[in-house]
This record gives sequence, structure tokens and C-alpha cells, in this order.
Amino acid sequence: MHSFLFATTPLLLTVLVKTTIATPSPQQLGDITVLAQNTLRPTDYAHTSAALLLSSKRNYGAAEQACAALTEKLWSPSSQAFDAGLNSSLAYAVYAGHLARDQLLWIAEDSPPSSWQSHHQHKSQCQAMDTRGRCHTVNCNEQLPVLCTQSATPSNSTFANTSTPFQISQAVGAQTLVGYRDFYTFRFEGVRFADEPERFTYSSVYTSATGVHSALEPAPECLQAPNNGSTDCLFLNVWTTSLPAAAEPAKQELKPVMVYIYGGGFATGSASNPTNDGGNQASRGDVVVVDIAYRLNSLGFLALDDGMHNGNYWISDLISGLEWVQKYISSFGGDPEKVMIFGESAGAESVQALLASPKAIGLFRAALMQSNYYQPYVPLAEAVTGTTNAILRETGCSNSTNQLACLQAYNATALINLRTNFNYPVIDGTYLTSSYINLNASAAGKDTSSVPVISGVNRDEEGVLVSNSDTTNLTQSIVDLGYGRAELEAILSHLDDFPLGSTPTGNDTLINQVFNTTVRIATDAGFHCSDENTIIAGASTGIFPKTWFFEFNRTYQDPGYNMNGVCQAPVTSTHPYGDPELEYFKCHAGDLAMSFGTFARSGFPERDQYDIPFAQLTVDYWTGFARTLDPNPAQEYLMARGYWDTLQQTAFAGPWDPVNARQPEMMELQWNGVMRPLPDAVQCAVLGQGLDSLLS
Repeated sequence: MHSFLFATTPLLLTVLVKTTIATPSPQQLGDITVLAQNTLRPTDYAHTSAALLLSSKRNYGAAEQACAALTEKLWSPSSQAFDAGLNSSLAYAVYAGHLARDQLLWIAEDSPPSSWQSHHQHKSQCQAMDTRGRCHTVNCNEQLPVLCTQSATPSNSTFANTSTPFQISQAVGAQTLVGYRDFYTFRFEGVRFADEPERFTYSSVYTSATGVHSALEPAPECLQAPNNGSTDCLFLNVWTTSLPAAAEPAKQELKPVMVYIYGGGFATGSASNPTNDGGNQASRGDVVVVDIAYRLNSLGFLALDDGMHNGNYWISDLISGLEWVQKYISSFGGDPEKVMIFGESAGAESVQALLASPKAIGLFRAALMQSNYYQPYVPLAEAVTGTTNAILRETGCSNSTNQLACLQAYNATALINLRTNFNYPVIDGTYLTSSYINLNASAAGKDTSSVPVISGVNRDEEGVLVSNSDTTNLTQSIVDLGYGRAELEAILSHLDDFPLGSTPTGNDTLINQVFNTTVRIATDAGFHCSDENTIIAGASTGIFPKTWFFEFNRTYQDPGYNMNGVCQAPVTSTHPYGDPELEYFKCHAGDLAMSFGTFARSGFPERDQYDIPFAQLTVDYWTGFARTLDPNPAQEYLMARGYWDTLQQTAFAGPWDPVNARQPEMMELQWNGVMRPLPDAVQCAVLGQGLDSLLS
């Protein structure tokens, strides 16, 4: 069984605290939207025209007062170029139906008088602008929406300006949350969605919050080895470009919601890891993004045989988070009927489990799995025998008259640092009822969520996970993967299907060839076969209305997660940070910075001229699926937003077609991507992972 561990950034423990800060709110000012075109280049903001749109109509004097309440001024065409981004933002607002094409908006006068107050008392004409950037003289008593300046700067992986001028209050149920805005989004961080459950019990959604609470610091990590995070960790982070004033906003104004579930082998991970910051997705894709936390290690999974404490506490946390989203996300401009869940690695395994869980049906309408690994759910009795009993022995609780109380009293940090760790799903009979997703059509809506699904992999997932043992003996290398005699003989008798690898270019020694072949075998066995077969089976039976598949052939590996040193593009004289057009391993987790559009935000350099446009394309595919249940963004949408690189790339690649079970194809995600047949059917058959293994 694999355990995928990621390096995560330590975070300060955050708790909700009462605050008396007086901050503006949509309830005072009306609906507020950040208008800023997001290119994913952090340096572009200095040359980008941005604004805050106040949708409620008011006269000119009230417009200036509303901007002042946000510590801003009326937007001025003399201080920012309209066609440096605001043109596209307003064109999209018209395209999306948020503004009429002929709508006028209050802006600042080109040359305000030296004493505006005395002048304004006698003037009757003020300046407005239409959505095409043309200025008009209008009676100051006209009732118009407002454009205010946007002086907040972008946040990044090490800095966020949460000071008072940029704070914003939002009513969420009976509580008020104080978040803040950066250049692109409103950010509400460290929001509690469930009380800390008693250890080894199931969580429930938190609905009793009242008063004013700070949401200015990221959600804390759930406790993980060696001693990071907290046991009180069921918090989430929210990113949105719009805040509604109404308690029940108009349906047509609400945005799709993307709920992310982090990976880390169910042993590490964080909803606040800078790599999975949702700000760029939210602003570029016009969606609301939520990252939710869940308990890890034995604290989130340990099952007893008492009939009540059956493990899978982690999935109860995820369901509580999704129930919180259903109840409260409209306060952040999100549509609870348009929720897409997505995750990577153990996060993708979590998405798979939610698809398989009867308890999660109706909580989301689409799902996306990145690098989901093959790990069937374990029968409860087998898990108790194989793992729980070892933990009971190590904690000294085996002979206790009350084993539950003994484990609950055991030091939490010591528990997760035991030699034995419980970090896998079990068949508990309530949250999970079978060893895998029930992919038969009869399960639709009863055992399995029948929703559109995207799934996919990185080409060389195991390049960062397989131990590089420096052996030239392929047989020994395969044995080291954990295969038994029958599996070993099957692979060795079909070595033409697993030839000695000769890539990356230059790595042509026998040691590297053996390593490359080992990576191919392990990648197919652990990722490709089960992911491809799941999506084909879902298309074949119709359990998923539509399915799409992808394989990343351009990735950006976090330098801190590259243990074998093979997952980064090779450095050349012309590419000091690596040339991703050359051959290199596209490893596990290398897709994250691309799909969130955060590698530049995290301070990683651009390797070539295609890195940013490719990240834009990936974000546009992901958010397109959230918006329309189809990853292909409409041409009209791309043109309205000014997303010309994505428009060019989608024209080059052609449509990303749904999977046809008889002739399955995938989108190869790279610069100048292309549709091609799924590549691993023969290898999967050799490994005993044919399609029939999931449909039996």
C-alpha cells in the first residue's frame, strides 16, 4: 500500500476569535465585485486596470461616499488605462448578464475641482462611463452603479495585506465573518465548518455560530507527524470575486463552486498549502473556490470492532464541509446547486470515496480526480485485525477494559507517531458500503453519485515515489515493488510491453533504464490502470453521464518534493530554470501548480514562454468544467474575457471529447496538446487490472 507524503508549509494555528473591528459590508454598500483580469502573472497587476464594482444604484454623491467606506475613490480613466484589463472585465460582466451593454457607471471626474465639496453643492452634471469605456456627462442625481478604485495588492505565498483598509465584513447565517480582499479576490480564511469532534467520532456541520469572527488567517493543519497542526482543525478557506448583499441572492447572480480536497497519503496535507491557493482559479474562472480540511492518520481513520466507532471519520469531515457549503456558500456568491468537488492523490481518493458514498449523494453535481491511486476499501474486520490491534498493542490499550477510552486518553501526537498508522478507508457499512465505486448502472443515485466526471494522471507518477535503488537487475527492481511470484512472472513474460526505458534523454545507463521501466510498471499499477478503467467503466455503464480523461505531459514539480531528482525539466544554456519542451519525468503532484495557476504566485520562475499560457489553459479547462459541466470553454466566453492564449490553444487541440468506451481517448495536456488513445490497455491486462476487474 502506498503512502504519499508531501512537504507542506507550516502554518500558524488559527482559531476563530471575536473582533470589534468596524468594517464595511455588502449589507451596507450593496453587492460588491472585484474586476481584475487575471493572467496568472503576479507582475502584471501593476500594469492592469482594476476596479471594485458596486452594483447597487445611487447618485454621484452617495457613490463617492460608498467608495470612501471601502477606503477607495471613484475609478478614474486618467489614472488607469481602460483597455489594460478593465475593458475585458466589463465585457465579461455584460456577457455573463451582470450588466446591460448600455449600462452607465459612476466614475471620477477627469479634472476634479480644488474644492470638490463646495463645487459639488452647486453642480448638476457628473461623469459616468459606459461598459465600452466611453465617458458621458450625466445628471448627478441619476441612479447608477459605481466603479471604485482597487488599491489592494496581490497576496502571495509569503505575504498578504490583511490590514483594516482591505478588510470586509460578510453576514454568513447568524454570524459575521471579517475577511479581506487582495487585488483579485475576497478571501475568508480559517472559517469553522464543524466543531472538534470527540476523538474517533463523526463530525457534523457547525450551524450555531453567532457574533463577529475573524477570517483573516488560513485554516490550521490537522495534526500530523511529527507534531504539526491541531486536533481542532475542521476549518475551510473561501475565495470569491463577488459578495452579495442579500441573505438570499438572486439565483442568476450565483457562481459555480469548486471544493478542493488536498492530498498527502491521508497522513499529511493542508487546506492552506500555498500550492492549492484558490484565488487564481476563482478570479480567472469566475467561480467560488473552497478548500476544506479533514482529520488525518489514525485520528481520521482508526476503526474499532465495537459497532459504533467504525473508522472513516475523515469522510464525515468532508461531508460536513460539503453540507456547510450547501447551507452557507450563497453568502459568498456561490450556487449550492453547482458544486464541483476535486482533489489530487489522497484528495482524489477522497473524491472517489465521495462518489462511492451513499451519504454524499446530492452534495455535488460534478467531480474531478487528479492522480487518483488504486486503494480498494478494506473490510472492517480485516482492518481491525491488521492495523487496529497493532495500535492497541503499541499504546498499551490491548488489555484495557475500555479500549476506546484508553485510546481517547492517549496523547494525540504520540498516537500519530506510533510505528503503526491507520490511514486508509474501510468498508464501514454507512459511509462506504463496498470495496470500490459501484460502477453498475443500477447503483446510480442509490450507492453512487451519478454525475459527470473528469479523471486523469501525470505521465510518470511514480518517478517521485519509487525508490531509486541503483540496481541493474530488473527482476530485483520489480520484486522491490512488492509483487508476488505470479505477478513477477507475468511482467517478465511480457517485457516487450515494459521495455527497458531510455528516457529522459541522456539517462541511458542500465541503472537508469531499469529505474525508468520500474517507474512505468509502478505508475500503471498504482495509477494509470485503475483511473483509466474507472472512467471507461463509468462511460460504458452510464453510471457517469459523461466522462473525460487527461494525461499531463507538462508539469511543474515543487523543488521540495523531488526526492529522486528526476522530476524537473533539464537545465540548458538557454533555459537556466529547465526546458520543459525536453524530456523529463512528469511526476506525482507536478500538476498541482498548473491546475491552480500558482507556481508563479509561489515564487517559482517561468521556465519558458509557454509555462504561464499552459497554466492559464489548465485553469480554464478546470473552471470551465465547474461552470458548464464541460471542460471546453466556449469561444464567446474566452473572447469576452480576453483569454487569447487559451483561445489559440483550444483551437489547436480541438475539442476535448468525452470518453467513448469502445474507442477511449484522452487529452494529452501539454503545450500544443492533442487527443490520443488511452495508452495502457495492454500493460493493465498484464498487471491483472483489466476493465472486468472493476465491473465484476
